This record gives sequence, C-alpha cells and structure tokens, in this order.
Amino acid sequence: MKRWTMFFTLALCIFCMMALTGCGGQKDNKVGGKPAQTVVTLLPDSSEIWQRSGIALQIGLEKEGFLVDLRFARTAGEQTEQFRDAVAKKPVAIIIGAVDGDALKDALAEAAKQNIPVIAYDRLIMNTPHVSYFVGYDSKEIGRSQARSIERALRLKESPGSDNIEIFAGDPKDNNAHLFYEGAMEILQPYIDKGRIAIPSDEKSFEKTATNDWSEQNAKVRMGRILQLTYANERPLSAVLSPNDNLATGIREALDLYYNGGWPFITGLDADPEGVRAVAADRQGMTIDKPPLLPVKECMRLVKDIASGQSVPSPTKLNNGMRDVPAFLCKAAVIYKSNLESVHWAQ
Repeated sequence: MKRWTMFFTLALCIFCMMALTGCGGQKDNKVGGKPAQTVVTLLPDSSEIWQRSGIALQIGLEKEGFLVDLRFARTAGEQTEQFRDAVAKKPVAIIIGAVDGDALKDALAEAAKQNIPVIAYDRLIMNTPHVSYFVGYDSKEIGRSQARSIERALRLKESPGSDNIEIFAGDPKDNNAHLFYEGAMEILQPYIDKGRIAIPSDEKSFEKTATNDWSEQNAKVRMGRILQLTYANERPLSAVLSPNDNLATGIREALDLYYNGGWPFITGLDADPEGVRAVAADRQGMTIDKPPLLPVKECMRLVKDIASGQSVPSPTKLNNGMRDVPAFLCKAAVIYKSNLESVHWAQ
C-alpha cells in the first residue's frame, strides 16, 4: 500500500503541474507584476486525501508565482499555533482545512484585524464572522445523495413493508459530519416517521451515531456492539448509512465477524481505493467521488483574484451561523458498481 501511495502521489504531482498550470517552466515569482506574495496553507494530517490536496495546492500556486507555506497538523492545538504563526507572516491569504473550527476562533479574529483573507477549505468554519470564503463541496447535498441511494436500493418509495437500517455519523469536531447527517436525515426521517424503515438499535441522533476522529476502529467497535446486542437473533439488516469509506471499512469488518444475514447496502464517500474495491465486489453499495483537483482549481483562481485586488463575486453563499460566507462549490459524483468505470476513472 505504501508503494502504491508513493506512486500515486508522484503521478498526482506530475499531473497537477500539467493540468493546473500548463506544461511550461516555472513562472517568475511575480503576480500582476508585483513581487511574489506568500500563501499559507494549513490542512489536517489525517488522511491521504488531505496530503494530496495540499501537494496539489502547493504545486499549483507556486507555478503561479506565489510562495507557499504548506503545513499539516494532527491536533487542534498544533493547528492553532500554525495559524497564529501564519498571521504574523501577513500572507496574501490563509487557506485552512480546520482540524477543529471552534479552536480557531481567537486566531481567526487576529487574522481579521490584520485584514488577511481566510479561505475555509473543504470544511466550513462555523459561528465566526471571520471566514472570508469557502471552497469545497456541498456537504448537505452529499448526505442527501447517500440517503437517496438507500431509498433507491430498498425501494422505499415503491414497496411497502419495513426495513432495518443503522446510522453512522462522523467526527463531531468536523462541521461536514453534521451537514452529512442533516442532509441524510432530510431524506430518511419521513420513512422513519411512518415506519417504513426502523432503527433497531434505537441509536439515531447525531450524538449517538457520531464517530470520534473519523476512526475506522471506532466504527468497527460500535457496529460490532450493535450487531451482538440487536441482530444476534437473525434479525435482518437492510442498510447502513456510513458517511465515508473509512467508516464503511470498519462497518464491513464488524459484519464479517458478527452478522450472518444477507449483506446490507452500505454507503460511503471519498472513493478511496478500498471503498472502490468494495463497491466493485458488492460489499459496499456506493461511494461518492470528490475529485481533489476541482477545489484546488477554485482555490487557485480565488487566491489569484485576491492577490490582484479584483472583486471576487461568488455564485452562492453558505451561512455559518454568524454570516453568509461566499462559497465556491464543486460537484461530486455518485458511484455505484453500474457506473464505476465510467465515473470514477473519468474523475
């Protein structure tokens, strides 16, 4: 796996240099005829996807003449210190994929005092007036798409009866986890209310279904507990709402250990290699591809506009609880086994 990851990252770097900026050599370190400006990019060190996005941002922005300070953080405290250090450098912009948005509020206020634009990347930071822009995907719509796939797989609209499902949510510190859950429940709650689907574990609220740190192991432990307590009497399980492929892996491992019934429909997100293989093998019903280069391109364009002093109109806005944040949303692709090759490899 490590060898595959190194190969993929190298291939991605080469592709980014060509796809994002063309095949020419390094540009002069100037933007709009001015000396190069610094862009600070702060991302979580929690998955290969973040690493790929950070490398692509760095390569793309450097090819446009910016100086890029790219850092990764494992904890909220580490990232907060990185953010304060970034503010001291007075960059043209700070791109931030928040480990924990709540922990950044004081540091965000410091950036605002220095008139430094802050771009929330992939994760909208909530309940602060000091986020300038958001670039990423519509997380609530992703949750709806996951729930619609369950609706379709179980024929909830067309057929009567009752199906058992279980629900998993993501890390409470990640605002996307809340949005995935809210979007999914918009679709599923009416079926729960009229008894078309049931949750035998009685664990339905976000608090009861949340998975700390997006941990595959935490998902495996919880799924195993539910199966042993609730499904030991051969009760059928029709579907599991999983917010991403990582949790889906833990869910599948628990099913292999503790469940003997028909295989349930499991949702996912990120189209990671294991998730894609599971979809192809009928061990996961779907995943969703969020191509990392799409928000990278949007972010590059946004930084260039900020650096050149141009106005930056946004196609939409997302409310973060304190203001309507200008948002640049990319389109994700829903992947089933039936369209796996045509969609995933095209992305």
